[in-house]
Amino acid sequence: MKVHVSREHLLKGLQTVYPVIPTRSTLPILSHLLIETRKDGLYLAGTDLELGISCTLPAQVQEEGAITIPAKRFFDLVKELPNTSLQLSTRKNQQVGIECEKGLFKIVGLPREEFPRIPQIENQDGLVIDQELLQEMLSLTAFAVSRDESRYVVTGILFVTKGNLLRLVATDGHRLALIEKQVSSTAKKEYQVVVPFKAITELHRLLGEGPTARVSLKENQIAFDLGNTQVISRLIEGKFPNYEPVIPAEVPQKLAVAREALLLATRRIGLWTTQESPFIRFDLKADHLVLSKQTPEVGEAHEEVQASYSGPEFSVGFNPDYLVDVLKALSDGSVEFELPGPDRPGVIRTKDNYIYMVMPIINP
Repeated sequence: MKVHVSREHLLKGLQTVYPVIPTRSTLPILSHLLIETRKDGLYLAGTDLELGISCTLPAQVQEEGAITIPAKRFFDLVKELPNTSLQLSTRKNQQVGIECEKGLFKIVGLPREEFPRIPQIENQDGLVIDQELLQEMLSLTAFAVSRDESRYVVTGILFVTKGNLLRLVATDGHRLALIEKQVSSTAKKEYQVVVPFKAITELHRLLGEGPTARVSLKENQIAFDLGNTQVISRLIEGKFPNYEPVIPAEVPQKLAVAREALLLATRRIGLWTTQESPFIRFDLKADHLVLSKQTPEVGEAHEEVQASYSGPEFSVGFNPDYLVDVLKALSDGSVEFELPGPDRPGVIRTKDNYIYMVMPIINP
């Protein structure tokens, strides 16, 4: 293999693929990147056996070939090289040579044959969606994913397709986030699959640089084709909870408040929570909202926020983190928070088909 590639393109490719490389593994080959010449450029790939990321870089191929190279050492080297053209070549004893204007560096790799095969899903019937739209949908749901490994099926986001609609749902049992959007194409098959959180995190990081993403399925795997970059992940097996019956119907008792004001006040009052008492109190008034927290070992905090409320006055408690997450993700200047009572979930609905439901703390 012999190929010329700019340091700028190579570094960008490594930044795309490197995060999937496991920091610790019983299989030495998983700490390596695959480097392979192809007709359309230089192909890089990494995997942890559950998630794979690959990309293709513009390059001038002189001799075809493939090899794997220790990812961290290679990445650290490229970050320190001058911003110029580089030559990568395979040498004797599985060595990879990296040449620049005044330097030659050799790193011992492993044969291409030892690298795990990353499946290629060539399903042209996949769903096509605008990348920025998919990124927005992930931003509005990913924070509600459960971190409890004992409830493995909710440690990812549910993807549901029906015609030209894509719905994403996430829940950890204390809150639920759901968004539904029309997409660029109609899926020929309806499906409901759960995509792991790690895949969601990496996908969110990579979205936004191209116009569209194609989402395709094959058996127990899902692939996201972003153009020059592909993300492929195993799916979480199991049945996602039946979430639709728990979403309450819309109610007239709504708290209308500036999003930024509520966000900042919730953050401040949340500083007084503890692990043993992780909630803050909401006192709903006709023309304002009072947020407060009293913790004997910490102290007390109290803040008023201008708001409009159309229901009976009462007090309710919420975990402030659950509110901060959604308020950060929303972009509207104001929010309407449905609060039907102290023992019923609070719900935020937007005109963009987004629903966020959070369970209350009774008698805060």
